[in-house]
Amino acid sequence: MGTLPAACSKQQPLVTFFAPNDPTVTLELSLIDEVRAARKAAGAAAGGAEGKNPHRIRYAVYNLTNKLVMDRLFKAEAEGVDVQVLIEADQLDKPWSTTARQFTDAGLQVIKDHHKLTAADRDTADLVGIKDKGLMHLKIRLFESPGKAAALSGSMNPNQSAGANDESLHLIRDVALIKKYRQAFTAMRDALALTNSWDSNAAVNLLFTPVKSGLRAGTRILQWLEAEQEQILLMVFSLRDLTAPGVTGSLVDILGKKVKQGVPVYVITDRKQSDGVDINGKRTYWDDATEDKLRKAGVHVYEAINDAKDLFGYRFPYAAMHQKAAILGRTKLRVITDASNWTRSGLGHATAPAYNVESVLFIDSQKLDSGFTGRRYLDEWLRVLARYGAQSQKADGELDPAKVAAALTGHAAWPTQPVSFTCKRCYTSWGEQARVVGDLQALGKWGSVSWGAALTTGPNLYPAWVSDKAAALPLGATFKWKFITRHGWRTRWERGGNRKDRARPPLCGEASGALKLSGYWR
Repeated sequence: MGTLPAACSKQQPLVTFFAPNDPTVTLELSLIDEVRAARKAAGAAAGGAEGKNPHRIRYAVYNLTNKLVMDRLFKAEAEGVDVQVLIEADQLDKPWSTTARQFTDAGLQVIKDHHKLTAADRDTADLVGIKDKGLMHLKIRLFESPGKAAALSGSMNPNQSAGANDESLHLIRDVALIKKYRQAFTAMRDALALTNSWDSNAAVNLLFTPVKSGLRAGTRILQWLEAEQEQILLMVFSLRDLTAPGVTGSLVDILGKKVKQGVPVYVITDRKQSDGVDINGKRTYWDDATEDKLRKAGVHVYEAINDAKDLFGYRFPYAAMHQKAAILGRTKLRVITDASNWTRSGLGHATAPAYNVESVLFIDSQKLDSGFTGRRYLDEWLRVLARYGAQSQKADGELDPAKVAAALTGHAAWPTQPVSFTCKRCYTSWGEQARVVGDLQALGKWGSVSWGAALTTGPNLYPAWVSDKAAALPLGATFKWKFITRHGWRTRWERGGNRKDRARPPLCGEASGALKLSGYWR
């Protein structure tokens, strides 16, 4: 689960967490606990009837099986927080699903079909199944108390295996976005139609499917891809050859044209979805041809099989590369992300609307946070490529993922990540200066170009030495490094093997926040 950095308590409009490495479950539990604490502090008289209680937690999620999350929700309800969960009805009828039984055992009201809700039930029901033509595939969690509100949404379901997946989870405090998620929750529960609106001045826009009116999410996705001139990186769980109203050509057509124009285009998708196989490669359903069409059009596609194992060494049968994201550009980063799969059922096509209920975030990261969220997504794409790329190199003849990463991060316009270093217990002789050297240009190429990045000390620091200035390293690059000291022509190296890290943006950091690395002199 991990711990949350103190910086995550700041009121940033949108912060992105990634599973399996970031503390996503810790984040979710902490937000539940914030509402519990506010309810407790308000006293017995500050509650109110269900539906009117200002301390409330509301989920509209595809499924809910995480025992820690459910236990915390049950505690919140028992302590006077108004908890209401909407869930895809099909997930309540699975033989392995115990969600409805656990809610019933906790003394909570369960209604498995939202069409059967009475006016009173809309306020009092604790678990409601959403039963429509398509899937209710949202991942919305809303946490509200007087004067404070937050939302979670992304690709990550609150279930047991999601922590083993490659997932996104966005912590949202932007008032306008929370309002839209809140409206979607109410629309799902009350069987109302969704509508979309687009604010060209906003840093982040949120679109839903299916909608009664307004801009289609599939249309805007293809339009953003068409407009991109620098770079297109996709990591999408279920990827199909989309078409959309108002756009000429399909996803494959657009990406193929970009390749011909010299725009780097790389795609990562889940092999279980692309080839229709299970985790062991056994055929389970039809083999989709989208990745084959993309390769024919010149796009490099990496298909992933997530072979994550539990503490006992057993593979998670439903583990996946479950991201639903596109990262566009280098100098002006934009991100398409959130809950929606890139399928006809999720986004519709040129002549028909979607029938799954989905959400898509469109993030102008330059406008939102000087590119920080975009850089976080770029780094995550590189991590996912490194995790799975060798699979397609071997099975599909794709390019060496290490060479792809080197080509991307070596581009002159590729973003950099400031990295600062601290050498602890670094005892030096008079005239010696501690430094950091490594295999990257900014770290001196092991002394062949320079003697790396200088460290400094002082009466209140020694024997610690710290970066005088953060080193600007290629974002997402994996690098090796060591501490040394220099005095004139003499170099003294610390003992032991090379240290190894990745130049990744810090979780919940500021736009220009440095990654801080430290170690003891060996």
